[in-house]
Amino acid sequence: MAGLLLAIELAQPGFDGLLFAAIGALLVSILTAIIPISLILQMILFLLVTAIGTIWLTRWSARRNPNPERLRQREDIAEVLTPMAAGGEGRVRWHGQSWAASSIDLETKIDAGDQVVVMGRDGTKLQVLPLPQR
Repeated sequence: MAGLLLAIELAQPGFDGLLFAAIGALLVSILTAIIPISLILQMILFLLVTAIGTIWLTRWSARRNPNPERLRQREDIAEVLTPMAAGGEGRVRWHGQSWAASSIDLETKIDAGDQVVVMGRDGTKLQVLPLPQR
């Protein structure tokens, strides 16, 4: 059983949880060969190894591969260089360069030094929204 699960895991391009099921099956079969264990205890050990291994791998992978949405949010933040009236225009520093920008928020004035989120681009002019204050 463990060998079959390992072969299926190696044949597939993505991870779907079979790796720790195969390891759990292998550990339970080795343990059962050494000492006699009831069927219920074998199933519990198999489920524990599979669940704990899958949870560990998911957390490890999340730390190793940060959320692309969070990275994208950092890339879309610009600093206001000149104040902008509500719905007005000004300049922002985005990716180290000064850009012309227009505020698409028709109600909020944006001061110099504030941070804005770049929502889009119209030619060489950025469309920005004020970043909510924390």
